[in-house]
Amino acid sequence: MLWTTATLRREASWSTAITVPLALRTPPAARPAVLALIKAIHTAIFAAVAAQIVVVVWDGIRQRPRPRTAAALLIALGESAVYASNNQVCPLTPLAEELGARDGSVTDIFLPERISRRIPLVGGSALALGLGMNLLALVRKAQVTPRSRTR
Repeated sequence: MLWTTATLRREASWSTAITVPLALRTPPAARPAVLALIKAIHTAIFAAVAAQIVVVVWDGIRQRPRPRTAAALLIALGESAVYASNNQVCPLTPLAEELGARDGSVTDIFLPERISRRIPLVGGSALALGLGMNLLALVRKAQVTPRSRTR
């Protein structure tokens, strides 16, 4: 049998300890509405983090790291740490699935499976590229800027 990433289903490391009790406390009649809310929040977070990665890359391309670059980088790295620490499963995915979603992944809602499974690779690569370009810009700026003399 040929092994592919499509046949591999990741189990969350730590988020199920939180999501299962939350799902059990949700009344069955309210589950569709709560699921719609979870999907909306999940989608908003996904879009916001993607926008932060775009900011980091854009500022890197322009060679203009700014405070917003640092803020965007912290947000994207924070989300990456949460995602990586949970066995590469977004913590909201198991909650959506516990509430009845067939698949709780945000990317599967909007994108074909071939693309959605590559989002972490593409997003992580873009973030690393943006970080590298911004660090290069900071190094170049430090080399060009004359240091003030102390008297």
